[in-house]
Amino acid sequence: MKRLARAMLAGLSLVTIAMLSQCGGGSSAPQQSLPLAIGTPSLPNGMLNAPYSQTIQASGGVAPFSWSLSGVLPPNLALVNSAASTTRIYGTPDAPAQAAAFTIKVTDSTGQSATQSYTVSILAEPDTLTLWPAGLSFAPQLTGTLSAPQAETLTNTGTSAVTISSVGLTGTDAVDFSQNNTCGSNLAAGAICVINVTFTPSQLGPLSSSLTIIDSTLGSPHSVSLSGTALTSGPNADLSASVLTFANQVVDTSSPARSITISNYGTTTLGITGITASSNFGQTNTCNSTLASGESCTVNVTFTPDNTGSFNGTLSCADNAPDSPQTVSLSGNGVTPCIPQGGACYGPAHPTCCAAPRGHHAYCSNPTGEGTCVED
Repeated sequence: MKRLARAMLAGLSLVTIAMLSQCGGGSSAPQQSLPLAIGTPSLPNGMLNAPYSQTIQASGGVAPFSWSLSGVLPPNLALVNSAASTTRIYGTPDAPAQAAAFTIKVTDSTGQSATQSYTVSILAEPDTLTLWPAGLSFAPQLTGTLSAPQAETLTNTGTSAVTISSVGLTGTDAVDFSQNNTCGSNLAAGAICVINVTFTPSQLGPLSSSLTIIDSTLGSPHSVSLSGTALTSGPNADLSASVLTFANQVVDTSSPARSITISNYGTTTLGITGITASSNFGQTNTCNSTLASGESCTVNVTFTPDNTGSFNGTLSCADNAPDSPQTVSLSGNGVTPCIPQGGACYGPAHPTCCAAPRGHHAYCSNPTGEGTCVED
């Protein structure tokens, strides 16, 4: 009788092991390495005749590594030949260099590679230039009109002259700002020069740029931020997006909220009479019935499909702006849930996932077609 019980127990154990092996319970696949990447985004400038040493770090990949360089390093600098996940650029630069551009590449033992581009200057002087104030902010300005100038002062606090290669404007909205200056090509020790900046916006909303000075000191390029807001006459309702596309959403469940910002870039108060969303989409908002010039409010939109398939809708804001109502196109797909059972994943037709050894939060990576079972 005992021999029979032991035999039955052994047989049951074999069946359990077989079931687990069919549903993810067997030996796991070899773990893949993380993607190879270079994690050092930039390198500092160096100073003439001063030792320079900077480490570049890679992450992911499989050792050993090899490092290579394309482009030209500043004079008398070299790249360390390293098999580790770090390398180093070192040396004592013996000649000035302005914006030397080069690219570092790392390759691992599996053939993965990653690259990162750098720009390094070798400068003749310590950082003796100061800019005041730290940034210029312009009052709201009607589009197409010129602001009053604001002054930025550049001072050479050192004991020798500084060479100034250029004074200019950089950034996405650089075209909306302009400058003229008294700096010339050299700034004597202890001297100051003045840079006058104006703002002439060509488009609505917040605009920004940078005033940038390229020079012969270690701190080059020196820069300060520029900002301003462009307005239109009367009330205005500016929406931060015109389209919201939601990820696939299980039927009768609500998606995470997606946000839309309504801003009034008008000279007068915006009156809001209603904010609505189409069926299967919902909204909540922080907007009152009025929105003062320069102010904003937020609309949070969710997607709750009541069936499978594609859904399209509209978020609408009714107000007293000339282009009322403002609208946002909404879209998303309703899908069936992926039930964790069995050993495969085939989307809505066969929404099954392997439950063991994963927990009950396993789900299908592609609910609209064939996918893999993923742990939540």
